[in-house]
Amino acid sequence: MRTYRIFRSLLLAAVIASGTLSAGAVTDKEMEQARTIAAKAYLRFANDGSGYLDDVKATSMTELRKSLKKKEVENLAAFTAIKTPSDYASWDKDKLISYWVSVLDNKTLLDKGKAAKGRIRKQIGAMTVTAAAVEPAKEAGPAPEEKPAEEPVLSDQAADLPAEAAPADAVEGQDILADQKAVAEDTATPTLEKESNSTWVYVLILCLLLGVVVWLVAYAARLMKKQEPTAARAGGNGDADAVRESARQALAAQQEKLVREQERNAEMSQRLERLKVDNKRLEDQLDAIRLERSRLTEEVAILKEKLGSKNNEPATPAAPEILKVIYLGRTNARGIFVRGDRRVSPGNTIYRLDTDDGQVGTFHVVDQPAVVNMALEHPAELLGGGCNADFDDAIGATSIVTESNGTAIFENGYWKVLRKSKIRFE
Repeated sequence: MRTYRIFRSLLLAAVIASGTLSAGAVTDKEMEQARTIAAKAYLRFANDGSGYLDDVKATSMTELRKSLKKKEVENLAAFTAIKTPSDYASWDKDKLISYWVSVLDNKTLLDKGKAAKGRIRKQIGAMTVTAAAVEPAKEAGPAPEEKPAEEPVLSDQAADLPAEAAPADAVEGQDILADQKAVAEDTATPTLEKESNSTWVYVLILCLLLGVVVWLVAYAARLMKKQEPTAARAGGNGDADAVRESARQALAAQQEKLVREQERNAEMSQRLERLKVDNKRLEDQLDAIRLERSRLTEEVAILKEKLGSKNNEPATPAAPEILKVIYLGRTNARGIFVRGDRRVSPGNTIYRLDTDDGQVGTFHVVDQPAVVNMALEHPAELLGGGCNADFDDAIGATSIVTESNGTAIFENGYWKVLRKSKIRFE
C-alpha cells in the first residue's frame, strides 16, 4: 500500500514539473496601434496626393487625425465606420495581422486602398504583442493516506454500534482510563506515520525535479555543440543568433525598399497616363486650330480675289494689332477669361498672358502683392478655373508659386483655357 502511495506522489510531481505555454494576447493599446497603422496605410494609397503621410508618426487614431488634410479626413470616415471586433484580447499576432489586412476588402472603402495590404502586414508584424500571464499550478500536497482495509473499533465507536453488533464485554467492565490511553496511542501513531510519509514524498519530488534540470542542461549542451559548426561557418565567430538577426534585418530592408519602388512606379504610371490624356487633348485642340486657320486663310484669299476683280488690283487688308502681353481676369465655368486689359487692373486682374501670334499663348498668376492678396482671399473661386492646386493649403499662405504655365487659345473673340497652370501655396 505504501509503495502505491509513493508512485502516485511521483505522478503528481511530474504534473507539477511540466511547464505551461503562454498564449499571445492583444491589449487595448496594441489594438489601437494596429488600427492606426492600418488606417494610415489605407489613406496613403487611397488618395494620390497623400505622400506626406510617410512622415507622420502616430500610434493612436487621435494623433493621426491631427496630421490629416481635408481629403484624408473624408476617407478616414469610411474606415472608422467599420466595426471593430470585441474579442481581440484572445488574438495572437497572426490573427491581428490577418484581420486588419482583410478590412481593406470592405466594400465601403476605395479600391486603390487595397494596395496598402503589404505595408499593413509588414508594419503590424514588426509590433510586439504582450504575452498573457498564466498562473502557475498550485503545488499539490502529499496524497492522503488510504484508510487501511481493517481498523480496530475503538471504545467510543463501539458505543455507537447497535446492540447486537457490540459485544457485551466491550460495554460492561470498560476501563475509562484504559480507553483514553488507547485512543491517544491510536491517534498519535497515524500522525507520525503521515509526517514521515510526507517528508519522503517531498524528497522524491525534489530528486525528480533535480533530474529534470540535469536532463535539460545536458540537452542544451548537446544542442549548442551541434549549432557551433554552423555558426562558425556563417559568421566566423560562433554567434549564430547575430548572423541570423543581421540577415533578417537585411531582408527586411530589401523588402521595404522594394515596397517603396513599387509605390513610386505606381505613382509614375498614373502620372504618365494623365500626361498622355492631356497631350491627346492638346493635339486635338491644335488640329482644330490648324483647320480653323486654314479655313480663314481660304476665306481671305477669296476676299482678295473678289476685291482684286473689282479694283483690278489686289487688296491688302489692314493687319490687326497683336498684343504680346495681355492681363486677364478670372475664368468662368466654360474656361473663358472674363476680362482682358493692356495693363494690371487692380481688383480685376489675376493672370498675365504672353503670345506671339495672338492665337495661342501661355499664362500665369501675376506676381504682385495686390493680386496675390486678392487671390488668397477666395482661392477656389478666383483661381480654380485656371489653376490646379490643393486649395486647402491656401489657409495661412502668403504667396503663390507657379510651377508650370497654363495654355490658352483665342477663339470666337475670347481667350479660353486649354491647359491649366499648376501652382502651390506657401
